[in-house]
Amino acid sequence: MVGRVYEEWSIFGNFKKFVPEGVEEPAKVALVTGSARGIGAAIAVELAKAGYTVVVSDLTYDESAEKTLQEIKAIGGRAIFVAMDVSSRESVEKAVKEVIEKLGRIDVLVNNAGITRDTYLQRMSAEDWDAVIKVNLTGAFNCTKAVVPYMIRQGGGVIVNISSIVGIVGNIGQANYAASKAGLIGLTYSLAKELAPYGIRVVAIAPGFVKTRMALAVPKAILRDYLRRIPIARMIEPTEVAKLVRHVVENEALNGVVIPIDLGLTISSPKA
Repeated sequence: MVGRVYEEWSIFGNFKKFVPEGVEEPAKVALVTGSARGIGAAIAVELAKAGYTVVVSDLTYDESAEKTLQEIKAIGGRAIFVAMDVSSRESVEKAVKEVIEKLGRIDVLVNNAGITRDTYLQRMSAEDWDAVIKVNLTGAFNCTKAVVPYMIRQGGGVIVNISSIVGIVGNIGQANYAASKAGLIGLTYSLAKELAPYGIRVVAIAPGFVKTRMALAVPKAILRDYLRRIPIARMIEPTEVAKLVRHVVENEALNGVVIPIDLGLTISSPKA
């Protein structure tokens, strides 16, 4: 029989698969949370360029989600939309099940969904704290826990957590956000060790100020302070973060690391 042989990895070792001629290998699937707009949308498009079938996921299907899907289709990529509230375990489990039913697998999970409720500690309400932790940190836990069993069955996968430079150096007026992003770093380190035997890599990316709607909503005083501290005094483009995510996904040597992308902000921080 005419066909091709390719190699796959499992916890039981490497093995070869034979694919008959005329039969396509199943397309790899990337699930990107919070990908209707901003960094998430840029990541979704970049992974589509890399050949992944992309699951665009956000709270609701709106004009932004439609725009992201159309952008992917315009470059010849494949994508579907699945609604998901990452702060709800029930919503996440339902969404992941839908992805598996429609596409059969999940090879890449990008935990990107996030919110801010910036204010000084003395003005920060318990609701401000809880909301940010629930989406940014618990949301990543919910998604990872739901996806990992499928990755294990597949023999591997990649999880990319979108943390923040704020999670490394902290920032005035962002105690809740900084704590959530620092928590993502701890989650990354722990899961990289725990999941490596299953062929699953876990990496965190820590962007500085990225030009998104969420970043531009930061109080002007904080924004001015940050821009003054950046050696290359500009904001990062979402596409620059997306290209780094693609690099992490494609470079199999990367695991258990936090990669800053901040135009030099870290080296200018008093804590660095």
